Amino acid sequence: MFQLLKISIALILASVVVSCGGATDEHGNGFAPKNRLKWTSIPSEFNPRVEDVSLNTQNLEAIKMNIFGFIADVEVAYSADIPEGEGYLRLFTVSKNGGSFGRIDHRNSGNTLNLNSYGSYACNIRIKDGAITSLDGGCYVRMQVYLPKGAEIEVYNVGTLISKRFQPMSLSDFLTAIDKASFDSDKFPLIEDFLNSYVQTGKKPSMTCQQLGGVVKDFMRTEAKYTALRKLHFAVTDRENLSAMIDDVFSYYDRPKARTIVGLPN
Repeated sequence: MFQLLKISIALILASVVVSCGGATDEHGNGFAPKNRLKWTSIPSEFNPRVEDVSLNTQNLEAIKMNIFGFIADVEVAYSADIPEGEGYLRLFTVSKNGGSFGRIDHRNSGNTLNLNSYGSYACNIRIKDGAITSLDGGCYVRMQVYLPKGAEIEVYNVGTLISKRFQPMSLSDFLTAIDKASFDSDKFPLIEDFLNSYVQTGKKPSMTCQQLGGVVKDFMRTEAKYTALRKLHFAVTDRENLSAMIDDVFSYYDRPKARTIVGLPN
């Protein structure tokens, strides 16, 4: 328990001190932190080390990473020198007074490669103006996922998409997320994320009237139901069932406006 607490505190400290900014990185992907550590200027006393972990990217659609929750400086880069179906994870570490970096486990789940860490990891680091001002233990300070040029593989780090999007959000994931969200204010961002994922990939979502009705019914306020209907009804594939869906979801006095929204006569 003490070791887990030590790891958690160290991770929080590292994440706070080395925070991400909004500048696009040198590869044109993701976001680089404003206070990025100047790697080539690190004194030898901090034992800077770079390690490459080979990745099999054949038939992959996504890579999902969680290396001890590290989020401070992670990016995706593409190279024409990397053969199709290959790739690697480049890890930048520093250490003083010893340090343990655990190990990284590769596990495929369908078309997704999961990269997770195991073992002990304790990091206490401070960085100012790109230089280390204090360090105790071993710390990850940067991670890079290198993929073949043109690879359409989405890369996630600790649940956040850090590459371009190549696959739209699945309808099942969207419906599950909507169902789990407690408040109307939590549901609208999910709709935007769902729709934006199709805009970004140049595709169009599709759903049945029954599925749309389930989403609209999940909203508590009538005006919120109207808004959800307005945003999503274009995706319905069985529009002949819209009238019955509206009768099921909306009260008698609310149905005329709902019919107008979807283009049905009153």
